[in-house]
Amino acid sequence: MKQPVEAKVNIAFKAGSLSEAEYTGWIADRMNHNVEKRLLQLDLDMILDPFVNRPGKQWWAGEHVGKHLHAATYAWRFTGDDRLKARIDATVNRLIDTQLPNGYLGTYKESDQFGQGDGIGWDGPVWDVWTHKYNLIGLLTYYQATDHQPALDACKRVADLMYENFVINKKSLRLASSHQGMASTSMLEPIALLFRLTAEPRYLEFCHVIVNSWEDESNPETWTYEDGCHLLTSLLEHGDVSRTANRKAYEMLSNLVGLLELYRLDPDERYLRASTNAWTDIATKRLYITGTSSYHEHFQPAHRLPPGQVVGEGCVTVTWLQLTRHLLELTGEVHYADELERTTYNALLAAQSPLTGEVTYFSPLNGHKSFNGHDSKMTPAISCCSSSIPRGIAMIPTFASGFLNGKPALLQYISGKHVLNDGSGGDTDVELQVSGDYPQSGDLEIEVILKQPTEFPLVLRAPAWAAGFEATVDGKTHIPTSSRWIEIERLWSSGDKVYLKIPLDIRVVSDGDKTTTSAAFVRGPQVLAEDTAIEGDAGIPKSDWWGHTLYSHVAEQNGTEKTFQLVPFADAGQNKEDYAVLHEGIEID
Repeated sequence: MKQPVEAKVNIAFKAGSLSEAEYTGWIADRMNHNVEKRLLQLDLDMILDPFVNRPGKQWWAGEHVGKHLHAATYAWRFTGDDRLKARIDATVNRLIDTQLPNGYLGTYKESDQFGQGDGIGWDGPVWDVWTHKYNLIGLLTYYQATDHQPALDACKRVADLMYENFVINKKSLRLASSHQGMASTSMLEPIALLFRLTAEPRYLEFCHVIVNSWEDESNPETWTYEDGCHLLTSLLEHGDVSRTANRKAYEMLSNLVGLLELYRLDPDERYLRASTNAWTDIATKRLYITGTSSYHEHFQPAHRLPPGQVVGEGCVTVTWLQLTRHLLELTGEVHYADELERTTYNALLAAQSPLTGEVTYFSPLNGHKSFNGHDSKMTPAISCCSSSIPRGIAMIPTFASGFLNGKPALLQYISGKHVLNDGSGGDTDVELQVSGDYPQSGDLEIEVILKQPTEFPLVLRAPAWAAGFEATVDGKTHIPTSSRWIEIERLWSSGDKVYLKIPLDIRVVSDGDKTTTSAAFVRGPQVLAEDTAIEGDAGIPKSDWWGHTLYSHVAEQNGTEKTFQLVPFADAGQNKEDYAVLHEGIEID
C-alpha cells in the first residue's frame, strides 16, 4: 500500500493526545452526557435499517450512520470506553455487510440511485451522494483510529463507484443533489481525506472534478439547476456568503471544510483565500453572539440576525466549528481559537439537553429549545442536527491543547489533564494539569509535568474579551502581547506551576442586528439568559434541573434598576421552558 500523502503546507496547530487526556468540570460533564445519554443510547437498528431494507423511509435517512461513527469514534479515542468501541465495531461491520458488489452503500432503490434531476427539492431522491459522503467520513474516521482495513476497502469501493459515475461517465454532480449541487459536492471532504490516506491519483482527480463542477458560464438571471453554484469564484470575487449559491449555510460550510481538506494536499491559494473570505464575512456580519449562524437554515443579509425560533441550525454550528478548526490548524491565528471557545460554550452545548442528551434543531436566543422536536416528526425518528451536534461535542479535545508552531500550547481552559507530545515518545512530552472551575471561576493553576527539566516556551491564549489577563510563574507576571498569545519561555521543571487570573466580569454586548437595539449579558466566554424556571429569589429549581450556576446581576433597564437572575445560555431552557438572551433598554458597554 502507498504511503499516506503528507501535508504540503505548514500545519500551525496540532492537537495533543486525545487518548491520554482527562477532563473535569463543566465541559467534561457535557462531554460525558454526549456519551452516556446520546452515543450509547442511540438505536443502531433504526439508523442501519435504511441500508438493510432499501429504500429508506426518508430520502436523507442514510446520513445518520456515518455521523454516528464519526462522533462515537472521536469519543472513544478520548474516553477509551469499551462500550463505545463494541458499538462502533458492530456498526461498521453491519454497514459494510450491506455494501453492494459494485460498491454502492446508500439507501435508495436502484432506479433512484445517484438521482439525475428528478425531485430536485430537499425531499427528492437527491441525497444519495450526501449519504455516501457521511458513510465515508464515518468509516475513514474509524479506520484512522483502528487501522481496520475492511473499512478503508469499503471506502475505496464507494469512491471508485463515484469516480466511475462522475468522472469517467461525466454524470452531473450538480444534478445529483439539491441546493445548486452544494449537497453532493460536499463529497469533496472525504474524497480529499481518502487521497491523503491512500495516495491514489484518481481521488485527487476526483477532487478537481468536484471543484470544477461549482463553476459555469451561464447567465445568473436565467439560472437553472444545470448551472453551477459558483462557490469558488463568488467567494473570491466578493466573499459574501449571502450572495453565493442559494445561501444554504450547512451545505456551503460543508463544501468549505472539504476545500480546506484539499488545500492541505493541493495548496492552491485560491482555496484558502475563498475559505478565509467566507469565514471573515460570517464572523463579522452574520454570526450570532452565541457563535453560530443561519436563520431558517440560510445566511442572511449583513448584520441581519433575527432572534426568532429558527436560529442557528445545529448542523451549521458544527460545520462552522469544523471550518474554524481547519483555519486554526492552518494559520495558528488566535481569533480562530477565540471563536472555537465561543461556539463551544454557547451554540454547541446549548443544542444539547443536559437532562436527556437530546438535541434541539435550532437554538433561539429568545424562546425555547425543542429538544427532540424535529426527531419526533420523522421516520426514522432522528434529524440531521441530532446526528451532528454529538460530532461537535466529541471533537472538543481536538482544539483544546497541543502544539502551536511547534510550541506546547493551551488554547482552551478546560480543567483536567492535557497531554502534549510530538509523537516521538521522547523527553519533549509535556503534561499540563489544569486545576480550577473555569468558566465559573477565572482563577486557574496549571502544573507542568515533565520527564526531566526542559527549556521551551509554553503558549497560552488571552481571550479577546479578557482585558487584564495575567499568567504568573515564580512571582513573575506575564501579560498578552498584541497577538494575544502569551509565551512563557524558561527552563521548566516537573511540578512548576502557572497561576492564571482571567477577568470574568459580566458585560453588556450588542446582538449585532442593525435593526434592533437589543443587548445580552455575557460573562467570560458564556452568553447568559433569563430563564422562566428561575422564579424571583427562589434560585435554581431543586429538581428537574442540571447544573448549579446562577448569577445575580443588577443593571439599569429603561431607566429603572433591575436585578437579573441569569444562567448560562447552554443551560437555559433545559425543560423546554421559555428563556431570553436578548433584552431591550440596556446600555451597551
